[in-house]
Amino acid sequence: MLYSLICGLLALATLWSVVNATVLTSDTFENSPCMKFFYKNQELTGFEGYNYARICQTFRDRYYFASLYDKDRRIPLYSASLFNYKDPLDKETDMSNEHWKYEPQLADPSQKGNMQQIDSKVKDDPIVKQSQPVEIDYNKVYQNVKYTRGHLNPNSYMGSKSSKASTFTVTNAPPQPRGFNQEQWRNAENKILGLLNNKCHVVSGVIPYQVEKWIPDNTARRVAVPEFVWMAYCCPDHQPPTGAVLGHSDGSKTVTVGEGADKLQFKPAETKEIEVHQLEAILSSRLQPKNHISIFKDGCT
Repeated sequence: MLYSLICGLLALATLWSVVNATVLTSDTFENSPCMKFFYKNQELTGFEGYNYARICQTFRDRYYFASLYDKDRRIPLYSASLFNYKDPLDKETDMSNEHWKYEPQLADPSQKGNMQQIDSKVKDDPIVKQSQPVEIDYNKVYQNVKYTRGHLNPNSYMGSKSSKASTFTVTNAPPQPRGFNQEQWRNAENKILGLLNNKCHVVSGVIPYQVEKWIPDNTARRVAVPEFVWMAYCCPDHQPPTGAVLGHSDGSKTVTVGEGADKLQFKPAETKEIEVHQLEAILSSRLQPKNHISIFKDGCT
C-alpha cells in the first residue's frame, strides 16, 4: 500500500514537473501545456535528434506556441501554433513588445521559463551564447548576404499583443536572407493568411543545407542558415483541409529537392505551393529520419 502511494506521488511529481517546464528535457511534448497547439494533440513525428529542446514558448507566464529547437545548429526546426491564438488572460491593455528575446532555461535549467529581453549583458554571457545566437549582428553582411531573423510562427498570425510579442524570440527565428524574408516569404505568408480561421493549426519549419552554411563565417559555427523554409496548415472545416508552401531561401542558385514523384526544382528565392504529403516526403528525403515525417495526425482528416 505504501509502495503504491509513493509510486503514485512520484508519478504526479514527474507530471507536474513536465507540465510546469517550458523547456522539456524529454523526447516528447506529451503532457506539456503546448500539446493543444498540435492537431489532435499529436506532435510531429519523425523529428529525431539527441540534442533537441522542446520549448513551450512562454511570455508573461502564458503559453503561446511550441518550438522544436536544435541546440547544435542554434535554430528552431519548427514552430507549431493555433491561428489567431490568444491566452484567456490576455488583455487589450497589455503592452506591445517587439524587442528580441531569448529562453533563459536553455542556458540554465534553474531559471524560470518566461522568455526575457536580450540586452548587452546577455550578449556577453558565454553560457547564454553557447545555447542561443543572442549576439548576432544582422546589420552586417555575412558571406555576401544580408540576413535577418525570420519568424517561423509569424506575429501576424497571432491574436493579441502578448501573443504577437511572444514570436519575437530567437528560438522562433532562424536566419533568412533579408530580401527573401521581406518579399517572397512574406507574400507566401500573406496568401495563406487569407485562408485561415481560428480552428486552423499552423506549423512552420526549415530544412538545413546538406553542406551546412553558418553565420557569421565558415570557421565560427555560431548559427546555421537554413536552405528552405516551409509552412503547413490544417483546417478541418476547409475543403481541402490542408495545404503547404515550400520556399528556397538561397538567392544564388537553382536546386532540386525530393525524390521520384515528389522531386521539385527551385530557382533562387522561389516559393511553391505544394501538398502536405509532398512536403512530408521532401522533409523525409532531406532529413533522413528513422521514421517517416508526419506533420498532422491522420493527414488532418
